[in-house]
Amino acid sequence: MKRLMIAALVVLTVPLAGLAAVAEGHARPAATAAPAKLTICHKTASESNPWRRISVSGRAIANPKSSSGRLLRGHMGHTGDAIVVGTGACPSASATPAPSSTQPTKLTICHKTGSSTNPYRRITVSSRAVVNPNSSSGKVLRGHMGHVGDLLLPGAAACPSGSSGGPNKGVALTANLQPVSGATGSGSAAITIRLGQEELCYTLTVSGLTNVTAAHIHRVSTGAVVVPLTAPASGSASGCLHVDKALLQEILSNPDAFYVNVHTVTYPNGQIRGNLTK
Repeated sequence: MKRLMIAALVVLTVPLAGLAAVAEGHARPAATAAPAKLTICHKTASESNPWRRISVSGRAIANPKSSSGRLLRGHMGHTGDAIVVGTGACPSASATPAPSSTQPTKLTICHKTGSSTNPYRRITVSSRAVVNPNSSSGKVLRGHMGHVGDLLLPGAAACPSGSSGGPNKGVALTANLQPVSGATGSGSAAITIRLGQEELCYTLTVSGLTNVTAAHIHRVSTGAVVVPLTAPASGSASGCLHVDKALLQEILSNPDAFYVNVHTVTYPNGQIRGNLTK
């Protein structure tokens, strides 16, 4: 009986040791968490408002038959549209071709690198990757749909470029955002104007704010909104916009005549603000 018990223990010990080895050294790495949101930028025919922004749940990636999933797949077949992984701002309107009723044959993935001079690595896949998620191209596409900051550009030939030191490098402006009387919070705005491209790019960073509702560049003399910006609801926001050249020239020639304003539910007229400066 003793010999039988010892033999049984030996037999059990071997697979248990094997299981321990798998658990310690060969466990499959945890999957990257999907982004909470994806931003669909639907291109319009308007120069002043080139995008209609639509936000869908990140669960749309894994649930293509859900209403959000169908909406996402539909826009991935619209030439000229852009999908931002996360809640970032829509890209410059010049980053995508004009809207077209012809479905694209290719989809450009712009993988964010973190470099200011080469901000994206371009990957091109067949548009069939959208409807064949288990194909090799489909797996590449699905993987990048989980990378916050990446862009998906149906029908586009290239990714947005970075600063190059050439004539399109742009002019940098900043604003130190301080609270209005009785309020709290702070922030900063970094603005780059590329006059030749009629483009204004921005990054907003705020702290100490809750329930952020909007952000704009206003004219000091009248308080009128001249450039709408994406609200930094999560603490930051960035993007590029097409802006009329005459207005950009006015901002560059007299930046102090314009201010950046961040609005909240408690302070609908603006909680923190600051004049632009070179």
